[in-house]
Amino acid sequence: MKVSVIGLGTWPMGGIDGGVIGESKRVQKLGWSGAIDEESVKTVRQAEELGVNFMHSSEAYGGGHAETVLGKALKGRRDKFIVATKVRPIMENGDVAAARKRIHEALEGSLRRLQTDYIDIHQLHSFPHEDTSAAVMEEYGKLQEQGKVRHVAISATDPERIRQLKGLGDLVAIMFGQNLMTRRNDGTFDLAEELNLGTVILSSLHAGVLAGQWFGRVPDIGPDDKRYANFTSPAAIKALQVLEELKFLTRGGRTMAQAAFRYLIDMPGVTSILTGALRPDQIEENVGALETPPLTPEETKRALAITAEAAKVLQG
Repeated sequence: MKVSVIGLGTWPMGGIDGGVIGESKRVQKLGWSGAIDEESVKTVRQAEELGVNFMHSSEAYGGGHAETVLGKALKGRRDKFIVATKVRPIMENGDVAAARKRIHEALEGSLRRLQTDYIDIHQLHSFPHEDTSAAVMEEYGKLQEQGKVRHVAISATDPERIRQLKGLGDLVAIMFGQNLMTRRNDGTFDLAEELNLGTVILSSLHAGVLAGQWFGRVPDIGPDDKRYANFTSPAAIKALQVLEELKFLTRGGRTMAQAAFRYLIDMPGVTSILTGALRPDQIEENVGALETPPLTPEETKRALAITAEAAKVLQG
């Protein structure tokens, strides 16, 4: 199984209200504004045309809305894509039966919303309770035998727990945040190489902060948008003013988003980068990062100094 370097993350497609298609209702305290289902479907179709085969979603995005939108877009072309979705396992207690049931029921819900009979990569959104880890991976083994799950991944980075899960079953990838603002130096990439695990990068634009369109100004988004605090707090406004200095990366035809993606593309150990898009032109821009020149060592050094200063501002 080979995933595209640029993937499409569908959290923004969950929208503000969420819910399954045709039954829109408020299902979450915070979501993403700007999502239009028809445009989201077009975006997935455009991604296919551009060679993007990796789609990522979660039962939690928009209360299942992102999965239903993705399912609509994949209908009739499911075999063209590698589809990953996430489940939050039971972490609070060691009830083995409940842990198995949670995985099974979450998977069935995702299969229904995605209009498919199998998931390529089912990701644990965090580690299950230690007393249930073996049972959870055993349950996945059964689901693999049934053809409903091809592989399992984890969206967390504790080395000891990752080794444990890898020893208990078919763990193929780690998912974690990495970008110009937030950089991991905890050995996660080394661990992935040691255990022969793929790496899926999320938060590639730091929830939109690194997209560039709001550098130096307050965005026009409401308090229901999950990014609201990222852009409108006093510290965030100051940080965006600092980040405006990153515009030097756009010289030569790169967009700011492409520069941020390119930084990750050239990072050793990266398998795939999840990028958000709500319109066809946005996924075109994201994929265009593959054709832009790499950041020079001097550009990288200057950019990281700017983002480090912005991070200090955010931390107060």
